[in-house]
Formats: sequence, C-alpha cells, structure tokens
Amino acid sequence: MGLLSSLPPHRRGAFSGGGWQWSFLDVVWGVFLIAVVVFLALVFTPRRGDPILTTPSVARAGGTVPPCAASEVDLLPCEDPRRSSRLSREMNYYRERHCPTRGEALACLVPPPRGYRIPVPWPESLHKIWHDNMPYGKIAERKGHQGWMKHEGSYFIFPGGGTMFPDGAEQYIEKLSQYVPMKTGVIRTGLDMGCGVASFGGFLLKENIMTLSFAPRDSHKSQIQFALERGVPAFLLMLGTRRLPFPAQSFDFVHCSRCLIPFTAYSK
Repeated sequence: MGLLSSLPPHRRGAFSGGGWQWSFLDVVWGVFLIAVVVFLALVFTPRRGDPILTTPSVARAGGTVPPCAASEVDLLPCEDPRRSSRLSREMNYYRERHCPTRGEALACLVPPPRGYRIPVPWPESLHKIWHDNMPYGKIAERKGHQGWMKHEGSYFIFPGGGTMFPDGAEQYIEKLSQYVPMKTGVIRTGLDMGCGVASFGGFLLKENIMTLSFAPRDSHKSQIQFALERGVPAFLLMLGTRRLPFPAQSFDFVHCSRCLIPFTAYSK
C-alpha cells in the first residue's frame, strides 16, 4: 500500500535521505528572524552607564572628569578620616576600608601636590625621594631619631631604620638570618605587617625576597604613600574584623615588628 507525499518535489529530499535544499526565500526569512531577535535583545536588555560619567559635575563638563579641590590632594575615598571617626573603634573597625556610597563619592581627579616632579628613579628612590612630592614632615620629626626618615634640603632621606631596628634594616635582616633562612633562596615572598615607611621590605629586595608591606592610615597617615614613592610594594590595610585579601600560602613568611595587632585578644 503506497503513501502519497504532500511535500513539494524540491523538498522531499529532507525526509528521503537527501540533503535539505534551501531556497533564496528560506535564507531571507532566516536572516530576518535573526535580526528581529538581536533587535529585541538590544531594546530590552538593561544597560548601566558609567556611574562617574553620569554624575552631574561630569555631565556639566561635557563628559570630562574635573579636578578635585586643592584641599583634596590626599583624598582616599575608602580611607576617609571624616567618615572613619564616626565608626566603632572595637577591633579597629574604624581603621578598615569603608567606601562611600554612590551619592557620597566625589567624581573628580585628585590633583598632585604643588611642586610635584617626576619621582626619583629606582634604586635611588629607596634611599631618597623629593620632599615636594610628599610634603609631610611629621614622621621625620617624630621618628627621625629611630632612623625612619630625615628631611635634608629638597629630599627626604631614608637611612633604613625603624622603630625596632634603629640601626638599620640591613643589620636587622642579618640578625634574622641567624634564625630564618633569608639568604638561601628558600624564602621568596613575604608580608610585612605594620611596615612604617617599608624599609624592611625595601632592603629585602637585595635578598631577592619580594615583600608586600601594609599599614593602616593612622596618625602617621602618609607612611604608605612614602613607601610607594620609594618604589616598595605597599598598600593601606588594617587587620581588624576582616580577613586579609590573600589566599592561603601566599607568602613564605609574615613579619610583624611591634605592629600593635592583638592577635590573641579575640580568640580567633
């Protein structure tokens, strides 16, 4: 008993084992349907513009970001003392990062200090930087006798000392080498907590040890800025209520020399 096929002769091959024969009209319809899908996706997909470009001050300037006021030369949006002073001091919570909301954030470019010039090149920058690039002498006044830094003419000079090693970081590293294999190549990465101006991490570079230094923004608010100006890897951070933003076993050793962190105070 035979069956009659209702398909046109030129399309019967699709069901009889042959290949599908596309006509020009099929191609046109396919392209049209794809265009409709893409159009609907573009129309109904929510788009978020750059929050900086949509702020009123930037919009008035024609899309360019205006400079901040000269008084904001030390602006750190997530490390603002004016905001931190209103927060809890328990477990040093107020010294941690607290970023402004979208409405509070300033949409402007932080200006350089007056008289700013191209930084002293490495490795000379480890020992001296331009005074005008970091015109803050509080650390030199308070910590100069401990070898942190000194103001000499147009420069800040870094003898290489610190609170726990006023005779210099190099001698301190020599003493540590008696107990820790600092010069054998076993240790390659380190974390320096409460680093000051990062002389310890800076001088460890001579031993081929890359040290990441951190300290909070406290009464010595400029210490990390000095470290960065010297060319030493450093950033603002406080070990308080949050874990450090590093995966396990990121560092071969951790150094804390009078860093004032109560490790055992909260049984954590």
